[in-house]
Amino acid sequence: MSLIQHIEIHDDTDSAGDELKPGSQLLHGQYTIERYLSAGGFGITYLARDSLERRVVIKECFLSSICRRSHAVVYPRSRAYSKEMAAVVSLFLREARSLAKLVHPNIVGVHEVFEDNGTAYMALDFVTGRDLQEVMADPATALSPTEIRSVLIKLLDAVQFIHDRGMLHRDISPDNVLLDANRNPILIDFGAAHDQDNANPASPALSTLRVVKDGYSPQELYVVGSENGPWSDLYALAATIYRLVAGEPPPNGQLRLAAVAGATNDPYVPLAGRFPAYDEPFLAAIDKSLQVLPKNRIQTARDWREMITAPVPKTGSVVELPPSKAGVKSAKQAAPQPERVAPAAKPATAKAPTMQPVPFLMGGAAAMVAVLGLLVLT
Repeated sequence: MSLIQHIEIHDDTDSAGDELKPGSQLLHGQYTIERYLSAGGFGITYLARDSLERRVVIKECFLSSICRRSHAVVYPRSRAYSKEMAAVVSLFLREARSLAKLVHPNIVGVHEVFEDNGTAYMALDFVTGRDLQEVMADPATALSPTEIRSVLIKLLDAVQFIHDRGMLHRDISPDNVLLDANRNPILIDFGAAHDQDNANPASPALSTLRVVKDGYSPQELYVVGSENGPWSDLYALAATIYRLVAGEPPPNGQLRLAAVAGATNDPYVPLAGRFPAYDEPFLAAIDKSLQVLPKNRIQTARDWREMITAPVPKTGSVVELPPSKAGVKSAKQAAPQPERVAPAAKPATAKAPTMQPVPFLMGGAAAMVAVLGLLVLT
């Protein structure tokens, strides 16, 4: 199935009028839009052809909350948004140029980065394949435990490659991993990516450039201004593999944090000990990467890979997880226990957004964030 087939085509009023029409040309005719594919909080994706008649995917910088389109040209919604829109386009260009340097067999390739129509664009590889969400939904294409292990190892290599170059993906999930014709995983959709030094932007508009997906996003992505790092991507990757193994995603990260902050049991159900088709170090590593507090997770993809590719110990041996770089010793047990913290002021349960930009938290909610922030840092 081609990329255009694997992406659901939206035809709702929110996107109507925002996208470029079929036949629209970019970069003086270098690219011709064939069809709208999808829209997110900060971009619109199209299927296109280049001047050599090759299919490509075009990602357009279009933050719908602050910009609009008149004919083909993108403008700020009002003068008040002019500086914010300029900052968003500048960030998009900077990150796109960084992504263009990520040449890796398990990362979608960037052909070109350019400006047109008052905004910025990326031209990316067109990958023939199906995303993991579709693969899981079709019994005929279900992955075996051996294939799931192979997918994880290749994605860990890709994620470590990204992190070694100072980048964060920030949106790893089953719908952002394609399996190509050879069943190799390809990490796509870097629309939420940032360099690690700019992962917590201060600008109000730039702070909205984060997307959360319930079950896959770590709790720190729900809070504007919270620290993101490699451990954030590893949580999302672990949640994706958890879905492959268990058939369902782990509980919402924000609700898990609220439970831990309220001194109640973390609703997370560990994988270790429940799936005999997988060795215990493999399952224990997923469980550790899905810990609520960042300091308790595996800190690098390299550590995770070493943990699951090391020789499996004989029956009765002790499995020791490598300590995190935050200085927290790993428990010498295969299945991490649910986290608990000292009793704190019981926070109000916030309704978690799903696949939408996270709004600012004001008033009483801000107090909750302050309390939870202290917990996260401890």
